[in-house]
Amino acid sequence: MLVVAASAFALYTGAVGPFEAPVQRTFFVLLILPLTFLVVPSGVHEDERRELASSFALSIASVAVLSYALVNFERLHSEFFVGRVDLLVGGLGLLLILEAVRRTVGLGIVVLLIVFLEFAYLGDRIPFEQLRHGGLDAQTIVSVLFYSTDGVFGTAVGVCATFIVLIIMLGSILTATGGAELFMNIARALAGGFVGGPAKIAVIGSSLMGMITGATVANIATTGSVTIPMMKRAGYDARFAAAVEALASSGGQLMPPIMGAAAFIMIEYLGIGYGELMLHATVPALLYFLSVLMIVHVRSVKRGFRPIPRGNGPDLRAELVARGHMLIPIVVLVALLALRYGIMYVAFFATVSALVVAMLRPATRLDARRFYAALREAMEAMCPLVAICAGAGILIGVLTATGLSLRLTYLIELAAGGSLFLTLVMTMVACIILGMGLPTVAAYIVLATLVPGSLIALGVTPIAAHLFIFYFAILSAITPPVCTGAYVAAGIAKADPIQTGFVAMRLGLVVFLLPFAFVYDPALLLIGGPADIVIHVVTCALGICYWAFGLEGWFRGPIPLARRAALLVAAVLLIWPVVWVSVAGLVIGAAVLAPALLAEPARRVSAVEP
Repeated sequence: MLVVAASAFALYTGAVGPFEAPVQRTFFVLLILPLTFLVVPSGVHEDERRELASSFALSIASVAVLSYALVNFERLHSEFFVGRVDLLVGGLGLLLILEAVRRTVGLGIVVLLIVFLEFAYLGDRIPFEQLRHGGLDAQTIVSVLFYSTDGVFGTAVGVCATFIVLIIMLGSILTATGGAELFMNIARALAGGFVGGPAKIAVIGSSLMGMITGATVANIATTGSVTIPMMKRAGYDARFAAAVEALASSGGQLMPPIMGAAAFIMIEYLGIGYGELMLHATVPALLYFLSVLMIVHVRSVKRGFRPIPRGNGPDLRAELVARGHMLIPIVVLVALLALRYGIMYVAFFATVSALVVAMLRPATRLDARRFYAALREAMEAMCPLVAICAGAGILIGVLTATGLSLRLTYLIELAAGGSLFLTLVMTMVACIILGMGLPTVAAYIVLATLVPGSLIALGVTPIAAHLFIFYFAILSAITPPVCTGAYVAAGIAKADPIQTGFVAMRLGLVVFLLPFAFVYDPALLLIGGPADIVIHVVTCALGICYWAFGLEGWFRGPIPLARRAALLVAAVLLIWPVVWVSVAGLVIGAAVLAPALLAEPARRVSAVEP
């Protein structure tokens, strides 16, 4: 019932437009929060009956609390003061949100939120003068955090309640109609006939699957179950196979036209259209996947891996005839975005078009059971997103109400001493630490509240500042010790997860330089003159190739250690956005590779190293 109601509400408001913000957001949470308690186990009760009873009780309580907030929203949003009953109901609502966050994300973020609530209440007792404030009473805390659109029902939940839910529904429908198989077979047909085909299939398939899943773990679970065994059978080391899949799937959230959920929140923070965000994000995403493909290619050539024999892969033409019509919703989405329609209407029409075109072929046609299963999968995927965004609303509300966001911005600037580079490094470290065990959405929202002001004050363009945070929130999934993406991939590959994380970091180290490059020169974001854009994109691409050669120590034959080091230095110089520095990198790299170009290619080695 909750699944059908939430789906119907999303489609209805997508067609006619959203209700006013308090109603749209509160009603959507009213439908999703009870579902969260019913589908996500508490991990507390071993007895199944007690678990079921407590989940039902919390579900009913959440319906009652949110119904009260919805019925009284006009009074509660027009009056700052809340009465005793309002206070009790709002306090219970905050506790329910904290429990939903604990179930979906874990205890760590709940502890952080409780610390922030204590900070709001006990602000006048804080010993550090830079952080001290007058303190907020219970009525103010409940009013701001639960009954206004500055807390739980803030921008993040608003984005979930309008267009993220429709995008998730689109992904579930595409998956239910065989979209995952379509994208994987396209990747097999495109890459399988080349050297290192199995690994390249993983990279291309993960980039395409990012349009459906929009989340690292889901992408790994979907594509990795196929590609990791395929890579191991071809001779790749288990850790390498898992690391390639984790790195490629993490980048799926960066790939337009359908990026990760955090990207949709970003457009609200920046006040730009989704089409504009796609434009800025395209080149960095392509460079990201180029880096992974180059490393895979050089490793495959070095180890003498063969392409997949012709005839063993899928027939691309037959695949497009059978399921190619399921690409139409993606085309609809891109076309409507290009025509500058609102993202909510675009998401609605893309979702409806997916349902319509699925009826054109028996293989993709959804009966009532499969249609409900797709809707259920979508709404269950919304449960952690809504819980995370509601929890992040608590944090953002405290930061805003206490003025802590401005103070932290000042402290960051003070600690960095006005240095842009130090501020970027501190931001990178904060993103990676917060992203350990947290979904990209949660890590992005927290950092996007604290950091961009400091970067923008130092002259960084807003889109570059937010994409910098987005990148490192994503890359935290492969950064040990808590590397969720590497853990999932290692589980499929039966490899050590920490070692897999370090291998993924090694393979993706050059990707860590890209956000620094587009912050210092936004030409990579297609901002600036055509000549600057072309030069920077070409030098970055060449630097990525140099990095792959140096990292693997192979270019038409083995490269000695000293020359490998020089090649890695040349790669960094090429990626760094200063012309004379890039020229120096070009010269160094050419000098290193010249002997290999003039010599006969060496025989490939056959041993496989991790």
